[in-house]
Amino acid sequence: MQNGKHQVGHFFIGIVVLTWGINFGLVKSAYQDIPPVLFAAIRFTVSGIVIFLLTFWRERSISIRKEDLGMVAAVGGMGLGLYQILWSLGLNLTSASNSALILSTQPLLGTLYMDLIKKESVGKRQYLGMILALGGVILVILKPSVRLHFSLDTLPGDLLTLVAGLCAAIFFSAWSKPLLKIYSPLRLMGYCMIIGSLALWLAALLLPQSVAWGQIGVEAWGSLGYAIFISGVVGHTFWYAGIDRIGVTRALIYLYFIPICAVLFNYSLMGEKIYIQQLLGGALILWGVHRSLRT
Repeated sequence: MQNGKHQVGHFFIGIVVLTWGINFGLVKSAYQDIPPVLFAAIRFTVSGIVIFLLTFWRERSISIRKEDLGMVAAVGGMGLGLYQILWSLGLNLTSASNSALILSTQPLLGTLYMDLIKKESVGKRQYLGMILALGGVILVILKPSVRLHFSLDTLPGDLLTLVAGLCAAIFFSAWSKPLLKIYSPLRLMGYCMIIGSLALWLAALLLPQSVAWGQIGVEAWGSLGYAIFISGVVGHTFWYAGIDRIGVTRALIYLYFIPICAVLFNYSLMGEKIYIQQLLGGALILWGVHRSLRT
């Protein structure tokens, strides 16, 4: 029974990786019409409402205990809302390559937190596998046409991106584990999205950007729809369903597959070139994740 539960968990996280990997390429183009923070605010508001409706339909209730409100607010506000805000602000102050590379450390940061703070035992084989996979991610991201540029000019953006990654790894993933022993992934994610969206709407008001609503293209609306229903409702709910079944550390390891999915999607539908270096990086990611998950 336990083995079957783990297999379902791995399946759920695999779906998450696929939906989130595709999400990067689709959403990036929509940012030309809709500012990132506003895009995220709309996305998570609608996703949260849809998830609440699904939760009430399945469970006939969406209530949570008063004593859990603080932790749920932290998971949603810090792990989802603040993460999106810091990531967007950081991306404005640094390069896309810097941002992608810094965020790729998220699984390792989350694992260190679970090991050192939460005392969830992590073996040397897992750490070695994660380091190998991180090396593969670096090869995938840093294709020959990309150049990193770390300097005092990019430092504020780099630091904001690093803090964003910490927020996602610690609050959104690690802190959700005890709550998933009480609430279903649907109910918890519904609250996280609504709370996170409140923080995003506040940031959108404080960082006003003009939007020509009448000129937003069909592709941008399509990207928003995908972000709401596929990577939002399906991807985020499956993320918590996977964590509930296989644990935080194993779920975080799967995030190393996202760059591979993103590259394959951009190649097949957007015509981007794949370099030998990226193929080698993909192989290194597969090897590293395999070593980590074998433990």
